[in-house]
Amino acid sequence: MRLAQTIRISTRQLYINKSRSVFAALALSLGVAAVVTMAAIGNGAKAETLKQLEQLGTNLITVNAGKVMSVVSRKDSTDKMTTLRMRDCELILSAVSSPVVVVPSIDGTRNVKSDALAYQCLINGVTPAYFSIKNFYVQYGNLFTCADNTLSRRVAILGSDVNLRLFNGKNPVGKTILIGKAAYEISGVLKSKGMNAEGGNLDAQVIVPLNTAMRRIFNLDYLNHIFISVANRSLMKSTENEIISALRHGHRLDIRNKENDFTVDNQITALETSADSAQSFTWIILGVSSLALLVGGTGIMAVMLLSVKMRNEEIGLRISLGAKRKDITRQFLIESTMLGFAGGLTGVLSGMVFSWIMLLASAWEIIITPLSVIIPVLFSVTAGLVFGVIPARKASRADPIKALQKE
Repeated sequence: MRLAQTIRISTRQLYINKSRSVFAALALSLGVAAVVTMAAIGNGAKAETLKQLEQLGTNLITVNAGKVMSVVSRKDSTDKMTTLRMRDCELILSAVSSPVVVVPSIDGTRNVKSDALAYQCLINGVTPAYFSIKNFYVQYGNLFTCADNTLSRRVAILGSDVNLRLFNGKNPVGKTILIGKAAYEISGVLKSKGMNAEGGNLDAQVIVPLNTAMRRIFNLDYLNHIFISVANRSLMKSTENEIISALRHGHRLDIRNKENDFTVDNQITALETSADSAQSFTWIILGVSSLALLVGGTGIMAVMLLSVKMRNEEIGLRISLGAKRKDITRQFLIESTMLGFAGGLTGVLSGMVFSWIMLLASAWEIIITPLSVIIPVLFSVTAGLVFGVIPARKASRADPIKALQKE
């Protein structure tokens, strides 16, 4: 019997037994829909994490003062943060062997006022190189200069959220704001960047020159952070080790055999952590996929066994008229494979619809890749083929005389 003829017969049989066919495909499609939806969420979460890390700057190492303990959506310092000084920047520059850009930073929360409006936000004091290593760009105006930092000028760069609250998002360049009781001229407004990986709002800050922040706003001589941008990503780990060694020596921790009074965050480590999380999610998806295949495949096998039992007359008649047993086997395998394909395709379409609904109903990023569509369909077809073997073999081994007599 030709393959095309066998396919036509199989299609007709599936159509005749619509209710059983729908039931078999439905069991598989629900599992596939769950897999597609989970994969879309996982891909979206991975992309969002990578996007947030990219916003923090490329090839970036951050040295934080004190011991910093990571907490959900933020970072808490367990020590008083007075352990980093400006001389530590010189230590780092002299110790590392690869080209780096070093940016000291001091920050704290203050009230910012404009006319009758007030907004409490983060004041971040940095050198001008901060904007390039952190990938900040201006929407209005210009960034402050090295001269502004050297002369401790009262100039400020507003985050987009601060500008929205104080000036309704309009161009405020040239106007003044009050930080504490002192007036600062607005030289620029940054483009929006959203949230960082720790859940902090990158747009809810006012950035001023480092010396201005240390002398005029906070009146402190120590730093909260030192940002180091490494030219080559492959040198990140070795540069981190050189920084730790230099700071331990400079803080005389080796002599007293003490723990570090600082912490170092490496962007590569964050990327590796993100990759590990994505891999764990992938294993979960594979587990769910296996369960879906098992449940759906079992449903197909049950339906096909029932079909074999109810089609004894047809099987016996075809064998008695000269149909070969391999033709019977092939027909039932094609039927089960078609059920698997129908279930997989229906599941993929349902999963795409569910993902689209979740995208509309939430702020989650949803990404459906070609592989997340193709692989579930292939798995479904495979499940239909594998779980159709037993019914197909049982049908091919039927005794035509007994089958006809029974009918």
